[in-house]
Formats: sequence, C-alpha cells, structure tokens
Amino acid sequence: MEFFAWVPLVINKCFPWLMDLWEAWSIQLLVLTGLMFQITLAIFGGGRRYMTGPLIRFVVWSSYLLATYVAALALGKLTVIRVRDPEKPDYDTELKALLAPLLLMQLGYPDSITAYSVEDNRLGIRQVLNFVFTLAFVVLILIRCWNISAAASLYFPIFVSGMIKYGETIWALKSVYSENMSITLEDIDEEKNIPKLLRELPTDIPDLDIFVKAYYRFDTLKPHLENWLYHPMLMSRPWMSIEKYNVEKAYLTTSIELGFMYDVLYTKGPVLYTKLGITLRSISFVCLVSTLSGFAGIFQDSFLLDIYVAYTYALLIGVTFLEIYQILALPFSDWAIVKMVEHHRKPLVKTLLPFLVKMSMERKRSSGMIGQFNMLDYGLHDKWLKFIKIPEFVGQEEQLRRYLKSTLKAIDMDLKELLLEGMKDLERKRGLKPFTSRGQWTLESFHELQWSIETAFDRSIITWHMATDICYHSKFRESENCSGSKLLSDYMMYLLAIRPYVLSIPTNEITLEHAYSEVKKFLAVSNLGDRDKALGKLSPSPVQENDLELSVGHIFFKEWHVLEEARRLAGLLNKMEDPWKLISSVWVEMVCYTAYNCQIYNHTKLLRRGGDILTHVWLLLAHKTDKFNSMKSTT
Repeated sequence: MEFFAWVPLVINKCFPWLMDLWEAWSIQLLVLTGLMFQITLAIFGGGRRYMTGPLIRFVVWSSYLLATYVAALALGKLTVIRVRDPEKPDYDTELKALLAPLLLMQLGYPDSITAYSVEDNRLGIRQVLNFVFTLAFVVLILIRCWNISAAASLYFPIFVSGMIKYGETIWALKSVYSENMSITLEDIDEEKNIPKLLRELPTDIPDLDIFVKAYYRFDTLKPHLENWLYHPMLMSRPWMSIEKYNVEKAYLTTSIELGFMYDVLYTKGPVLYTKLGITLRSISFVCLVSTLSGFAGIFQDSFLLDIYVAYTYALLIGVTFLEIYQILALPFSDWAIVKMVEHHRKPLVKTLLPFLVKMSMERKRSSGMIGQFNMLDYGLHDKWLKFIKIPEFVGQEEQLRRYLKSTLKAIDMDLKELLLEGMKDLERKRGLKPFTSRGQWTLESFHELQWSIETAFDRSIITWHMATDICYHSKFRESENCSGSKLLSDYMMYLLAIRPYVLSIPTNEITLEHAYSEVKKFLAVSNLGDRDKALGKLSPSPVQENDLELSVGHIFFKEWHVLEEARRLAGLLNKMEDPWKLISSVWVEMVCYTAYNCQIYNHTKLLRRGGDILTHVWLLLAHKTDKFNSMKSTT
C-alpha cells in the first residue's frame, strides 16, 4: 500500500503534465472509455454464441466488467465537480453535467448483452436498487449544475433516454425467469386449435415455418427454467413436431430454439420486440436525436473554438450512431421474424420477410465444432508440454496441458444424422422416461460386453475410447458409422479431460491420471513413438496377455487395468462382422446420458462459449421426456 501511495507523487514529479491532463479531462476520458466498452460489447457481445476462442471471451468479459466500473467512477467524480457560481454555473460545468445522463445510458448496456453469465440475471432486484440510487445521483448533479440557459434545456431529453436504456436492462434481467411469457393452454388444448401464427402462416416464404415452430417449441418448453412444468405430449402435436424435417432442418430448428434461449438469458431480445419495448426504444431514440440536434444548434459557432464543445458533440454523435447501429440490427433477428409473421399481410412486411428469412437461414448460430481429445496422442506427444510451468497455488498445470493438446473439428452432416438416428432408436426403448442408461440399452442383448459399462462412468468412457481407437486401426474404417464413432469417442474424452463439470464425476482427475500413467508406461516399456505401431501392439490378435504390464497403481484402481480391458473389449468387438453400428450406438447413448444428466446451468454455460453439440442433444431429449415422470423418479 505504501508503494501505491507514492505512485501519484512520482508521476506528479516526473510527468506533471499527466497530472494536469487528468485533473482537467479525467471525467471526459472516463466517459469516452466507457463508450469504447459499449461499442465493443455491441459488436462482439452477441458473438459468444458462435465464437469459441478465449480471446473473444476475455474481450467481452473485461469490457462487461469495466464498463460498469468506469461509468460509476465517472459518475462519482461528477458529483463533486466544482461549481464556481452556484447561482449561475458556467457552460463548462453545464457540459460536464450533460455527461451524467450519458453515463446512465452506459450503465444500461447495449442490446447484445445484458448478462455475462447466468448468475447476473439473479441480480435483477439489486439492479432496481442501483437504478434508484443512480437516478438520484444524476438528478443531484443536474440540479447542482442547472442554469436557465439553452444548454440546460438538453438535460431532460438525454435524461429520459438514459433512464429508458437502464430500465430496459433491468426489465430484460427480470424477464429471464418470468413464467408469464408463453402460449396458453387454451391454444394447445385441442389438436385442431393450432396457434394463430402457424394457422395463418404464409406458404410462399420457404423455411418460414421453421422459425415459428422453433419459437413455439422454445416457448412451451422453456428449457432454462428448472421448475417449468410441461408435458411432452404438447411436443407431439403435429404443428410442434420436427419428425418430418430432414437432418439439416431438424438441427437448424434446435439451433434456433437455443438462439431464443441465449437471447432470453444474455440479451435484451425478449423485451425489445414487445409493443412496450418498441415504444420505449422509439422514445429513447427521439430524445437522443433531439439532444444531438439541440446541441448542434446551440453551439454551432463553437465547434472549432472550444475543445469541450467539440468533445461533447463528438461524444453525442458516437452515442447516436451506436443507437442507430442497434436499431438497424433489430430486424435481423429471429424474434423479429416471428413478430413480423403476425403482420405478414402488410405490404412492407410482405416485402421484407422473405429477405429476412433468407438472411437468417445463412446466419451462423453456433461454432459448429466438436471438441476432440485422444488419450494415446496425448501420451505420444506430450514432451514439449513438460516445459509448461504454472505456480502451484494456481493448480491448473495439468488442465492447461490437456487443453493445449485438445482440438476442434467441424460437425458434419454424417455426425448429425448418426446422433438423430441413434436417439430415435433409443426412444423406442426408453419411451418418455428419464434417460438413465449409459450403454445398457444398446448392450442388453450382448451379455459378453456388459462388464464394460457396469463400472464407473469415467472408466467406461476411457475403456471404450481406447477400444474404439484399436478398432479404428483395423480394417473396418469403411463402415458408415466409423468416422462418427471416432468423433464421439474423442468428444467424450474431451468432456472428461477438458470439461469435466458437464459430467459431474468427482473422480475424473485421478481416473485420468491413472489411465495416462498406464498409457505412458506401455509406450515407454514397448519403446513406441508412433501411433500406428502402438495401436498395432495393442491390437488383440498379435499381442498376448503377458505383453502388457499390469501394475497395481492407485488403491482405487487395483482391479482396473486400462489397456488390458481396452484390448479385451476391442477383441470382442472385432469378432463381429461390422462392430461400428454397435460402437456408434454405445457412444450415442453415452452422449445422451451425459446431455440429459448435465445441469441446466452447465448447458447455459456452454451456450455462451460458442455452443456445443451436447446442448443440442439435451434440448432434443427434453422435448421427448415426460417431466412429470422425471420428477416422480427423483422423489
């Protein structure tokens, strides 16, 4: 603390001009910095739904946190600005006071982001209190600097605009967990009673039904509400079903549903497209333009003569253009398409709707990537990772090494088809009951393989992962389910190694460490540095029981010999004519089990990290699960 106390003194001694600049322009610089953060959030805030890189997350996270901090700091400095003559403040003071309502707008956040994480939505009540106190401070600042002048007349419209902007954010936060924004039971009680939007849906606009159907499926299910009661029979109505869609359209429908969920959780989307939301946005924009026009008229002769005037004018222009950008983005939203369907007979809407639907169909909705982590590759190519050192108190060294060895691959149509067809097969076995199986349904008639899924889930994943690698090295690659099985195998290992929170397995770390040590020991003893040679030695045909050293290892794993079990499982699978149908079915069942039993919070977390195939599977399963039976099974 003593060191930091000396910092201002050193700066004042060595760089006095910096202290003078801060003294004269600190408030203006803070407001400008806040505007930069707002622009960053407006442009990149919505990109989290399809961007997976850590850089975009860091930029949005830092901008989100610093925007509030900078605005609050500037507002605090405005409360103590010096007013030389309280009876008649000078115009410099009046211009500074004009910044207070602009800070109110900054505290309202742009349309593309209202919450960085789900926890922020729980702060709706606290935001109301913050809103009241912030308004009080802004009013205090405006009263202190009030003067009967033309400049002071600009306070009111910009204050109204800032109040609306802040109010929109609170409204959006509080609406996240509202249960009053859904279609009524009367709308869906009778099968013939199709909702109005679908009943009057224009047939001359291709793919429009996908958006409306996705909206109703989301609005009925409300997947982000844990206690939202629904019945899957509502999903079985012909106007709700997506069974007749091909794989691409079915996946797109789910992506649009998840887009609605993302907007509800993290943006102002749900409130902007209501009648009240449109009215408030119109009033706010008119007030903002009125302030800009009034300022230009009052100070038209001072722009080039007074730097304070030029700065304030430029700031108002920046805020106005940011608002114009957000208004122009409003029609290019799935919410706008659904709302426009209600007025599709109007000439302007009739012209715009086909164009907006076409644009939205081409929009990127998620990263479209699937994480991959391969245990054998990690054991073979981990030498350079040993140079990575992190302080012990951080405790994330191993996780960072795994992350650096993980990869991302594009989700192709074959994988989507494999998942959807596999889920349909499993539906016939589970009906509408909760998803409680992680391989048992697939292997119910294969008694000789059931031992492989009767152990702990993390052990089953590793055993099947290694066995899949061994089988993939054999001659069965030409099977249509082969590549999809390999992707799902590496994906489940990715979840276990990189995102263990979605599995909720407390022993994942020690299980991974044991499996990794076994793989490393096998590679070292066999003196193997090549993937094909390692898989060839692991293949069941040429290797004998005593070729693998069976170590005792950790006390928890004295009966678990990773490579021997993987070799044994691969040997049983290779005896089949085409094992890949069975292998793919087991992996689909494991993915479904993981998706269904993953906490809703973790799915929302994945949603803001570029999306994940696991969340798509979870949503599809939720539409086919009786929540009443789910609740009975847990009580």
